[in-house]
Parts: sequence; C-alpha cells; structure tokens
Amino acid sequence: MSADFRELVAVAAGQDGLLTTAQLRALGADRSAQGRMCRRGVLVPVHRGVVRVAGAEVTWRQRVRAACLADERLVASHRSALRLWEMRSFDDEVEVTIRYPASRSLEGVRVHRSVDLDPRDVDRVDGIPVTSPARTLADAGLVFPAREVQRLADHAVALGHVTPSQLIDVRRRYSQHGRNGLVSLDLAIDGLPAGASEADSGPEVALLRILAAAGLPEPVRQHRVMVGGESRFIDLAYPLARVALEYDGNDPHTRVDRFESDRRRQNGLVLLGWTVLRYTHRELRDRPDHVVHQIRSLLDS
Repeated sequence: MSADFRELVAVAAGQDGLLTTAQLRALGADRSAQGRMCRRGVLVPVHRGVVRVAGAEVTWRQRVRAACLADERLVASHRSALRLWEMRSFDDEVEVTIRYPASRSLEGVRVHRSVDLDPRDVDRVDGIPVTSPARTLADAGLVFPAREVQRLADHAVALGHVTPSQLIDVRRRYSQHGRNGLVSLDLAIDGLPAGASEADSGPEVALLRILAAAGLPEPVRQHRVMVGGESRFIDLAYPLARVALEYDGNDPHTRVDRFESDRRRQNGLVLLGWTVLRYTHRELRDRPDHVVHQIRSLLDS
C-alpha cells in the first residue's frame, strides 16, 4: 500500500495533484481501495472519475486540468485557452469545448458545444488539451469586443504562438460554417502590419498598426546604436530623423536593474541627438491620433 501510494503521488505530481480513477486502478487501487482513501481523506473527489491528492494546492490550472481529465472529449477553450497560452492572465473562469452533438455538464465549468471543433485545432499545454492559438483567437471573437481581439492577435503573433497565415487559414475554414465572432478576427488580421511576426511584443505590433494606418513610414526594428561604448538596441527607430520609439509596460515585476539600464540608454541616446518617445498600452489604445501627431511632427521637422 505504501509503495503504491508513493507511486500514486508521483503520478499526481505531474498532473497538478490530480488522478483519474482509471489511473488509480492501473496503480493497483481498485474501487474498494479508492473508497477507503476517499473516506480517510487521502483522496478528495473533484469530478466523477477525478480525484485530488489531499494537500495538493487548489489552483486555476488544476481546475482546468480536472475538467479535461473528467472527459477526454473536453478541450480547454475561450478564456481558459487564452490564459494557458499566456495571452491573458486574469481570467479565473474554467471554459471547455466539446464537439456537438455531444454534451457534458460539470460543476463550476462552462461547457461550450461546437459543430466545428476540428482535431487539427487541438493542441496541448503541459499535457492539458487546449484549442490552438489560432482557434482560440477565433473563439475570442465570441466573448470579447473587436479591440480586445485585435490586442490578443497582436500579442499572439509577437509571441510566435501563431502566424498571420495560420489566422487566415482558420478564418477561411470556419467561415464555411457561418460561425459568429469571425468579424472581429477579420479586423485583427486585416490590420496586421508588415513585420508583425518579427515584433517582440504585442504593444510593438499595436504601434506598428497605428503607424501603418496613418500612412507613416515603416520604422526600423531593433536598430543598433553605440551608446557610451556599448551596443544598444532601439525597439523602433527612424535613424535618419534620429527618432526612437519605445514601449513602457506596466509589469510590476520588471527588474530594477533593467529599468535603470533603459534609462541610462535613453540618456545616452539624447546626448547623441536622438529624440526618444515612450508610449504606454493605454496611450496606444486610447490616444492613437496623439501618438501619430507627435511622430509625424518630428519626422516632418
């Protein structure tokens, strides 16, 4: 019993502290033994056919995995898929999809039924079945406004999760089913600027979008400059005009030494005659005309 239990814990450790009853049987714990462990509090029932090892921390990821372990037909999707792919970080809802006409109900889980859930659009993140990034962005149009879908697409392309051609392929395939939500994806795809796949972040893609829509010249990405004898790089630059464009994130975990290094680089650029413009996510989202006016004024001068 003790040896089996150690093996049980080892298997659960790779599944966020979860086990299926089928796995328990394979480890030598029959239904009677499983019942005893549940009564003793060693195992805690989560869904039918899924248990948690007592003491394992209950997390959002564990809840998503538990839903998918409860039924192999279920795939993490929508907000859950966005979070698993690190396109969003603050959605605690557990959402999964099952192919219609099948149905399944799980406590605390939102189950979507889809006529067009295609096996080629199912991937895995840490062993959890999840809709592919392209499919996830198509689904995002069902739950978010067009502006947010555009931001998510920019972020996904910059992270390398998906290419513009993959988004176009998903749009083509799913438009044949007449599904909702594709208008937002259309807008996100149509506005992707040249060089989006090579950008380092979603906000960088967003800035490239703004510049392209305004008819401004395409800036140079990661322009190399010698500052104080060191080789440094500018996110987006117009070298002839000596205009540098930088994005300021709001990540509270940004390292102090990185912050100080960026400011030293900026001071060095100013001393070399560069004008440095820094923009935040909110400014790119809410004041794109102001951003364009500032950059155009510098380029014209």
